[in-house]
Amino acid sequence: MITGGLTAAALFFALYVFFNLTVVGQSLENGWAWKYEVFDTVGYWLHQHDLPPIAHDRATIAVGTLLAIGIAAVSRDWRTVAWVAIATPGAVLASEGFKMVFGRPLLIDSRDDAVSYPSGHAVIVLAVSAALIVVVPKGWARWVVPALGVWMALATSAIVVIGNHRPSEIIGAALLTIAVFTLTGTVAHSSFLRLRMSSGTRHPVATEAPSEDAAPRAWTLVGLVALIAVAGIVAAWGALPWVTAIDGATGAVASLLVLRVMSEVRLRIADIPQNRTVGVEQRASPAGETIRS
Repeated sequence: MITGGLTAAALFFALYVFFNLTVVGQSLENGWAWKYEVFDTVGYWLHQHDLPPIAHDRATIAVGTLLAIGIAAVSRDWRTVAWVAIATPGAVLASEGFKMVFGRPLLIDSRDDAVSYPSGHAVIVLAVSAALIVVVPKGWARWVVPALGVWMALATSAIVVIGNHRPSEIIGAALLTIAVFTLTGTVAHSSFLRLRMSSGTRHPVATEAPSEDAAPRAWTLVGLVALIAVAGIVAAWGALPWVTAIDGATGAVASLLVLRVMSEVRLRIADIPQNRTVGVEQRASPAGETIRS
């Protein structure tokens, strides 16, 4: 997880440098500002109807964090309780802190001079969704994860199309969320990882025969990607066609990035709760004795 977190952090800074500190980057994003009627977009309709976190942002982060903590606590998974309790608000605080330290000098003649990288509202919806992806029970995941993906795509695309943020600030929010969650997750579960390394044990790798439901699973994945892409485009509908395409794709990409990485993280830590109560790993010595590490 730490490699993924560091990679996301590096990409986050690279995106900031290009789109905020170069003439080319600023020109690419400021080119279509105020060239369409925001009030005609679906994103504005979502804003008017209080889609979280475009509206009620503080309530969204508070309720989302408490919900994730509660679900993890029911499973008595205290490492994950600490993880989501720190990472969810931590991602939001990191986004606000970054904007206070790193500016955006005006390098081109434009009315769009806001210092807003990364999008704090986008971080809220992405961080809450990331936390829920980690803690949601397996039986609910097939329904909850697509719903979270659609919510992320709708909210982030709407944030861009109504003019609150630039596309790079949405992708930056996704990268920051991934970096915070993967790095804090590594710390939260570090004692378990050290125990496995010191014990010299490895979980057996199961070799599965080709499954008959492999094709249905592939179609499910394709359907999920299509659903999220449509949600992003719908939220950006009503702007200029090329703006709708860019803003819709931005929201969909941010949503899919968080879904992909956090789903992978969820799989990698899936065996940790079962081991947390054991306290020791066991392995057999050549003499047949049981050695506790």
